[in-house]
Order: sequence, then C-alpha cells, then structure tokens
Amino acid sequence: MDLKGSGNAFDRIIGALAFIAGVLLLLITIFVCYAVIMRYAGFKPPVWVLQFTEYALLWMTFLGAAWLLKKDGHIRIDTLISRLKPASLRKVGIVDDFLGFIVSGIIFWFGTLHTIDCIQRAIMDVKGVSVPKFAVFLIIPLGGLTLAIQFGRSFLNKIRSKPLA
Repeated sequence: MDLKGSGNAFDRIIGALAFIAGVLLLLITIFVCYAVIMRYAGFKPPVWVLQFTEYALLWMTFLGAAWLLKKDGHIRIDTLISRLKPASLRKVGIVDDFLGFIVSGIIFWFGTLHTIDCIQRAIMDVKGVSVPKFAVFLIIPLGGLTLAIQFGRSFLNKIRSKPLA
C-alpha cells in the first residue's frame, strides 16, 4: 500500500473513532436526561449512569482528538497567531506539531505501561458496577497513538510545504 493509500485509511479510522465519540456524547446526553427525569419523578436513577458518563467522557476525548486535530479544530491563541507573518506562522506550526508529536508519544507510552499493569495485576474499578480497569484506560494509548500519528502527518506536511513570503 502506498503512502497516500495508508493516509486515506488512517483518515477513515480517525473518522470512525470520531463518529464513535459522537455516539458516546449522544448516549451521555440520553442517560443523564433519563437520570434527571427519574430523580424528579421521585425514583432512584441507576447507579451505572454516573460511572458510564465518567468513562464515556474519557473515551470521547481520546477518540475524537486526532480527528479534531486533522480538522484544525483545537484551541489556539488567535490574538498571538493572527499577528504573525505567514513565514513565522509556518515555523510556529512546525514547532507546535513537533511538540504535539512528542507529548502524544509520551501519552501513548505511559498509557500503554499503565494499561499493561492493570491487565497484569487484574485491577478492577469497583464503583456502582465493577469493571476491569484496563478496559477504562485502554483508550489512552489508542488515542495517544492516533494523535501522535496525526501530529506527525501535520508536521511532515508543513515541512514539505513551500515557505510563504
């Protein structure tokens, strides 16, 4: 498979992960509304709603991060960026992507170590519902890896692009 084909495959993967993040957001909304209605009606909402919401927020963040980076949707300080000349803006973007790649790689590395540790020690997250802790944290290395790949792609694209005057 050529580099272009692998890039398209990766774009489809991060698109699918972002879609799953959107589904999780929808489920969070439905479940929280359900719990609130139950509480107002005088019933006790299920214990798993809060726990699911906590996990889903973590998963949603890591599932959508690479797609959001590809769409250039991450927060930036426009008051500073808008004052830069195009050549300086490109240099800042290159440094930003390089640092993002390094940080994402660190997240991937330590997330992987922690997830493996949770598997080896069979740690359970005991709350309303007992869940293997590795299942909760598995998204951190996956999200860190996809984010590092996307930062690397962005870095290479900026390096290859011609400097603007």
